[in-house]
Amino acid sequence: METLVIYFSQKGKTKEAAGRIAQLSGADLAEIKTHKSYRMSYRKTVFTALKEILLNERPELDMEIPDISAYDRILIGSPIWCGTFPNAVLSFLDKVNLNGKKAAIFTTSGATEPQKIAMKIKKKYSAKWCRPFNANHATDENITDWLK
Repeated sequence: METLVIYFSQKGKTKEAAGRIAQLSGADLAEIKTHKSYRMSYRKTVFTALKEILLNERPELDMEIPDISAYDRILIGSPIWCGTFPNAVLSFLDKVNLNGKKAAIFTTSGATEPQKIAMKIKKKYSAKWCRPFNANHATDENITDWLK
């Protein structure tokens, strides 16, 4: 099964988790990059995230969108901001067609579990959605079990 791990990371935690998941699954790895930088303080991140959520803004991507037609499974990683995915991830999801793909999300939140976000994503984006995963402090064994 050809797998793509694609992630958005502000400070590197999700990037690290995505790299580990890609390594353990033999997947290709890609990063969701935006034109606007999100390297900012916690307070400014919360303010920016809330503004984007309330105004339904989609940040402009600064990346080549991977050709997902070559993949059977897409694993999407992200931090959780204000109880949901950063809108940068939604910008990516708006640009790809996951229909017919196995897909799952993984998050790196210490406080919020991904199930609620997964339900929202499942309603909006068509795919064969699999169980979400909180990769925060996950062991190789936890990751391998999730990948099954």
